[in-house]
Amino acid sequence: MITNIVKSPRNKKIKKPVSIIIGVVLFLLLLQSILIHNAISKYKLKIYPQVWVEDTNIGGKTKTEASNAIIQKHNNSIAKKNITIKINNKQYTIALSKVDMKYDYSLAVDKAYDIGREGNSLKKYFAITSPGKKNITLNHTYNYDIVDTVLNNIIKDNSKKAIDATIVRNDLGDLIVTKEEYGHSIDSASLKKEIKTKVENIKQEQNLLIESKLINVEPKIKKNNLKGINTLISSSTTNFGSSNESRSENIRVASDSINGHIVMPNNTFSFNDVVGERSAKKGYKLAKGIVNDKVVDDLGGGVCQVSTTLYNAILRTNIASVERYHHSLPCSYIGKGLDATVSFGLLDYRFKNTYSYPIFIESGIRNENLTFNVYSNASLSNKKYNIDNEVSGNHVNVFRITYENGNKVSKVLLYTDKIS
Repeated sequence: MITNIVKSPRNKKIKKPVSIIIGVVLFLLLLQSILIHNAISKYKLKIYPQVWVEDTNIGGKTKTEASNAIIQKHNNSIAKKNITIKINNKQYTIALSKVDMKYDYSLAVDKAYDIGREGNSLKKYFAITSPGKKNITLNHTYNYDIVDTVLNNIIKDNSKKAIDATIVRNDLGDLIVTKEEYGHSIDSASLKKEIKTKVENIKQEQNLLIESKLINVEPKIKKNNLKGINTLISSSTTNFGSSNESRSENIRVASDSINGHIVMPNNTFSFNDVVGERSAKKGYKLAKGIVNDKVVDDLGGGVCQVSTTLYNAILRTNIASVERYHHSLPCSYIGKGLDATVSFGLLDYRFKNTYSYPIFIESGIRNENLTFNVYSNASLSNKKYNIDNEVSGNHVNVFRITYENGNKVSKVLLYTDKIS
């Protein structure tokens, strides 16, 4: 038996709408693809929308266009700005057009161009059609030498050194205490920091005025500190009559450097710090001196006689040496064990003022005799000190003998030197 199967017209009706729907979907997908392609193609060489470099919208621009827009806007705005500094009724100006300010435009534009380009095409499409505002900071550098120049001028114009009280001799030969003078300066570190902050944040700064005040600088030594200096407490003299003109000049230059020096209580005196480097510029000449166990021509030769004479004046007080060295050869101008050699940067003579009063050091040259006088308070004069050097073979023992109100009260060994 043969059965005829007849296709239902209803099935045909169902298939037709499905085909239409599929076609519409495919069409929409195609359309969407075209839109995505066109959008991405449009911005292939351009920065995506709503991308800003600080206050400049560079969305839709090429890299070159974006750079030009940023450069024009920033150069114009920065060139017109000045930082004004007011201090001590004076005014100083730093023109930002002269600080050689440079912006890294290329880096900012490259960052801007890369925004939204990561991911698939759909993500790129939404980055173009539904953008959120993106902001990039523009980094800059500048030439701080210009700022330093202005700052140095400000410091120079507004600085006055404090002058310590000191002691001088008047026409009658009396010791007179001079009055101290206060100085002033500026807080250069804080001012420099403030200027730097203004320059580095110049785009955000609204107030470009800096007002700074002077700082008082106190003198280290005041007149009241020196009123107690009224008595000669020790003295020492050596003769340099056998010296030639160059050696004599070196002695004069070095002793002048020390004359009038005041050592406050608990402060340490350094011969090398006070006298400084022995150089031709300071007036030192070549003269005979002891160097490495030999007598040779040395720039500043003879200066050791100055340190030795001062050393012997201090020995005759109750002040102990902090640093002292003896020569490798005997000295004709002083007894054995009583010398103090110095060499700038190598050997120094130092002592600490352990008195409760300042000491005033006076040096002078007369008839080829170099003298150091040490002054302090009269309360110290009830004790006198003498020095005794006793040679024993190749050693010398140095003693300090103390007299109180004219009576010998002690004899103390200070040190022992080996002698050649």
